Amino acid sequence: AQGIGRGICQYLLHQEYRVVIADIDVEAGRECLNAYREYAEWLRFFPTDVGDEAAVLACIEQTLGTFRRIDGLVNNAGIAHPDAGPVEMLALGDWERVIRTNLTGPFLMAKHAAPHLRTAKGAIVNIASTRALQSEKDSEAYAASKGGLVALTHALAVSLGPEVRVNC
Repeated sequence: AQGIGRGICQYLLHQEYRVVIADIDVEAGRECLNAYREYAEWLRFFPTDVGDEAAVLACIEQTLGTFRRIDGLVNNAGIAHPDAGPVEMLALGDWERVIRTNLTGPFLMAKHAAPHLRTAKGAIVNIASTRALQSEKDSEAYAASKGGLVALTHALAVSLGPEVRVNC
């Protein structure tokens, strides 16, 4: 609901798409709704922790209940690497949090949207990062999550194609 996600939302609304914002940050989601209130008929915000399968299922059901279909999925949720310093200082909990949001989240969203995307002959766009292939110092969790996302994108493209296009 902010940064790149907000820009994607704005673009899609201007193209007259129906858009669901699925974000764990309730305040940012509400701010995005308010910023685009002229599109109120086409825009919804469902608070969602994409790393939680029950929350993802609820988001998919709410989306179908509101718009009756899913034509596309943009996986943009992301946490930048924590400021933990050297890898020896990276807490396992921080590692798991980044992987859960940046990699498990897109997997869960794709898994549960896939049947609807197949029906619609839709598309998935995963927002990766140059850090998948070109790391910065002390960015192990973030780099691993984005590298995994690139690999997940390729696997999904092979598994879901040709009915569903998958790119990053």
